[in-house]
Amino acid sequence: MTRMDSSRRYGLLAAAALTLGVTTAGLVAPATGAPISGPLSFADWANEVWSSARMGQSDTMFELLDTLPQNHELAAVESLRERLDRRNEHLEAAEAERHERLNEAWVELDEHLAEHDLSETLRTAVEIYSLSDDKASVLENDKIAALVAEAEQAANAAEANGEWLEAQEILFRLNLLFEDDQRYEDDLNRTSTRLMMIRLYAPERLHDMRNERRIEDDLDPLPPFNRMGEDWHEKLEGIDDPNVVVRAINHAQLAHVDGADMTDLLTGALKNVKTLVTTTDIAVAFPRLRDQAQVDEFVSELDRLIEGLEARRGNTDGWDLTRTLRKVIQANGSTVDVELAALLHEFGNGAMEELDQFSGMIWPDELRQFQKTTQGRFTGVGIQIQLDDAQRLKVVTPLEGTPAQRAGVLPGDIISAVDDESTIGITLSGAVERITGERGTPVTLTIEREGREDPIKVELIRDEIPIYSVKGWQRNGPRETDWNWFIDEENHIGYVRLTQFADGMTREFDNAIRQMRREGDLQGLVLDLRFNPGGLLTEAVELSNRFVSEGVIVSQHDATGREREVQKARRSSTTIGDIPVVVLINEGSASASEIVAGALQDHGKAVLVGARTFGKGSVQNVYDIGRGLAALRLTIQYYRLPNGRLIHRRPNMQEWGIEPDVTVEMSPTQIGEALRVRQDADVLPIDDRGNVVMDGEAPDPGSLLRDGIDMQLETALLLVQSQSIAKKHGLAMLTPDDHAALQGG
Repeated sequence: MTRMDSSRRYGLLAAAALTLGVTTAGLVAPATGAPISGPLSFADWANEVWSSARMGQSDTMFELLDTLPQNHELAAVESLRERLDRRNEHLEAAEAERHERLNEAWVELDEHLAEHDLSETLRTAVEIYSLSDDKASVLENDKIAALVAEAEQAANAAEANGEWLEAQEILFRLNLLFEDDQRYEDDLNRTSTRLMMIRLYAPERLHDMRNERRIEDDLDPLPPFNRMGEDWHEKLEGIDDPNVVVRAINHAQLAHVDGADMTDLLTGALKNVKTLVTTTDIAVAFPRLRDQAQVDEFVSELDRLIEGLEARRGNTDGWDLTRTLRKVIQANGSTVDVELAALLHEFGNGAMEELDQFSGMIWPDELRQFQKTTQGRFTGVGIQIQLDDAQRLKVVTPLEGTPAQRAGVLPGDIISAVDDESTIGITLSGAVERITGERGTPVTLTIEREGREDPIKVELIRDEIPIYSVKGWQRNGPRETDWNWFIDEENHIGYVRLTQFADGMTREFDNAIRQMRREGDLQGLVLDLRFNPGGLLTEAVELSNRFVSEGVIVSQHDATGREREVQKARRSSTTIGDIPVVVLINEGSASASEIVAGALQDHGKAVLVGARTFGKGSVQNVYDIGRGLAALRLTIQYYRLPNGRLIHRRPNMQEWGIEPDVTVEMSPTQIGEALRVRQDADVLPIDDRGNVVMDGEAPDPGSLLRDGIDMQLETALLLVQSQSIAKKHGLAMLTPDDHAALQGG
């Protein structure tokens, strides 16, 4: 390492003249590994905090934070000390609450065991597991081991008796207990697949099943079932050509990143068809499934086909695919007579389930939603809706400038009918399906409003509704772009939250940064990527390029590790200068979010705070295999970060995703409360003229920090504040190289 010249060295020392006189015994400088001894200037301290965080030395970082003295003469330092103390209080309170709840949960476990309440016992066991530091010891506990054995038997019995909801609930909780080895994943997928089939082909039966469970649990019954938007024929309209499925499976076998054996694809397809015809609850859609003899004959033919394929394993090809599908169609026609669209739907889905979880068929109804998701555009009337406690369709808020807002739809309105069809008992997906539609087409909503005796009919013309992916700290106006972007106005620290990587997201980000710079000197940034499921690679690369000026951002590799494509930074696209940046990540950060976080981490442009990400680092191509009515989404490559890391979680891998530099865990309760506060703060009621209407104070996200609800955000902000305060008050900011040179002197 090049040694610093003496004038530069002493110049930095002079600039760092404000001495804190902190105790540094036992601390080690992250940049050098040398012990830190003697008094540190604030600049030294701030630099060591940042360096230790960036190098993943969380313990050192937190120890350094605690060395900041009380009652400092500089007000900004004293204010930072108060925030640090408040965080420590929040941490202590959270830990105390966790230990108290953990002890209570063990007591409750014994009570539920004595009452032979398997459902509540399992739920409590999962809570104990999530609250415990030593998760392995929880699973080794005799009570938990006996509970797991009992739950396995109960799940098998429920599945054998056709009690699919109960089986799924048990397996879901078992899967949470054993999430690392995923031993119950196949069983859970099987029962979930059955329920998805019931949801598609016999939604009223699923409604009844759920209603029965609610009544058993002493809950209010559901409203009567509403068929609006629930006709499976409409959802599968256009699936009438077997060649669509043949093309998809052939292409998957040839192009999937990990390869695909035709025998596996076909046996998966046949087993899924077998699941379809043995799910008796869907006989309302396919009456001949009530004839057990016909079902048995068809299942026997499926089993014979599976045996034949297994006998030829390694030698099956496209001819076997065509022959197998033809035989299935023929056998179906002479036995159970399931409609061709449903047969092709389940045959194709079963084959794709043998690949990875991100490959699959995109059927007609799904294709429309897929295009909306990736393009960030959809047509509708511009309202956010939810089902309230009474299962009524309620308007959360109209979006500014949309048909609903212009027509006078208000927050809290109840939509009692769509095009004169009642919404009582409707599902949320069914409501969305009916209210949205082609641009320029009409839809009539019947509105019930508090204080109005008679219903209001509102005729709307659907239009394209812009989707905004970039959000700030606090809403301050009716438009989706009206935000206070500063989470700390005193120290000019910005906050940007990205909800997805949709088309135009980086342009929105640029606008937010420009607005912050117009309003003040941007001194730091918190970039929140938590619960961001990803989106377009182009947007991920563009956003990363705003921070990274040169070098690789991400590359794509095939299963052999061969590089197929690489995206590099362009210096002209870098707009974020040398300011401290903290990126928030968690288990819900996936795909494009992981690319951005990983690229900034590898290039040393940000400190990552939170929890390990989801681990979705694969490349999917979408192929039109059905004349625009259906498509194939297929994994063809894996992403690697600049340092060569593989993001994707593959089977039996111990490492995946992006590990934060500073790990800050949050309990499920904290996460839920943080999401609730954030959601409430993001919505401002507006009237029919587009003006904000406030009966009281504006929703305030500040409780996330004041009340210790969001410990990840609180930690991130403290890190950025430590840097911005040093810079703001003219205290020298030492780089790792500078500090190493000083130590060497």
